Amino acid sequence: MTTKKFIPYAAITFVMIIWGLSFLSIKVAVNILAPMTLALIRFLIASAILLVILKLREPKSRPAKEDLPRLIVSGIVGITLYFFFENNGIKLTTASTASIIVAVIPMLMVISDRIFCGTRLSWVKGVGVVLSFAGVFLVVGGSGQFSLTSKYFTGNMYMLGAAVAWVIYSLVTRPLGRRYSLLAITTYQTLFGTLAIIPMAALDVNKWSLVDGPLIAHLLFLAIFCSALGYYVYVYAINALGVDVASLFINLIPVVTVVSSYYILGEKITPAQLIGGGLVIVSVYLAEFNNLLRIPGRKRAIEDGRGAAS
Repeated sequence: MTTKKFIPYAAITFVMIIWGLSFLSIKVAVNILAPMTLALIRFLIASAILLVILKLREPKSRPAKEDLPRLIVSGIVGITLYFFFENNGIKLTTASTASIIVAVIPMLMVISDRIFCGTRLSWVKGVGVVLSFAGVFLVVGGSGQFSLTSKYFTGNMYMLGAAVAWVIYSLVTRPLGRRYSLLAITTYQTLFGTLAIIPMAALDVNKWSLVDGPLIAHLLFLAIFCSALGYYVYVYAINALGVDVASLFINLIPVVTVVSSYYILGEKITPAQLIGGGLVIVSVYLAEFNNLLRIPGRKRAIEDGRGAAS
C-alpha cells in the first residue's frame, strides 16, 4: 500500500477507534455530571473549535436565510435530542450494548429511504435489514434487556430513541449537502444544537464538587478528539477514499467499544450478545459493500452514517 493510500486508511481507522472509545468516556462522565450538562460542556468546546476551523478553511461560508430553519431543526434533532437520548441511554445501560444498538442506524436509514424516498430495496439490503434486527434481538432481547423488569430496559429504550433521532436528522439534513460543505453543515448544526442544549442543561442537577482531573480528561477527549478533530479527520478520509469506502469502517465502532468495555470497564457480554453484535456488523457491511459494488463513484452525505455525532 502506497503512502498516499496508507494515510487516509490510518486516519479513518483512528477515527473509528476514538469514536468507539467515546462510549466509555460518556459512561464514566455521566456518573459524575448530569447527561445534558455533559453534552453542553462537550459541544461548547466542539462548537468553538469547529467555528475556528470553518473560518480558516471557508472564510466566506454563510448560511442562506432560507436554509436557517432546516439547519436549526436538524441541529436540534441531531445534536440536542440525539445526545439527550444517547447520554441518558449510556448512563442506564452498558456501553457495549449502547454501541451495538446505535450500529443499526445504517439499516434504519435503508428502511427510511424505502418508505420516504421510494428507494429500491435490493435483496442484499433486505437480508441486511433482517440480520440487523435479528442481531439487536440477540444483543438486547435475547439477554432479557427488553424485559420491563431489566435494569437496562430504560437505557436501551433511550438508545433506540437516539437511533431514530439520527435517522430523522439525516432525512432533514440531506438537501443541505447540495449547497454546503460537510464542514459547514456540521459547524452550523453544532452551534444551533448547542444553543438548544442550554435550557435542558439548566434543568440538570449538577455535581460540580466531584469534578476532577480524570473527568476533565474525558470531557476534553469527547469535545476535541471525538467531536471536532474526529469529524475533521473523517472528512479528510471521505475526500481521500470516498464515502462508501469510509462508511465500511463504521463497523469497527461497536467492536472497539465491546472489547474496550470488557477490559477497561469490566462489562460482561454473553455469547448471544457476541453473535448478535456480529450480525449487526455483517448487516451494515452487506449494505455498504453492495453500494460500493453497484455504484463505485457515488457520493453520499456523511449524515447517512453516524458521522460527527459520535
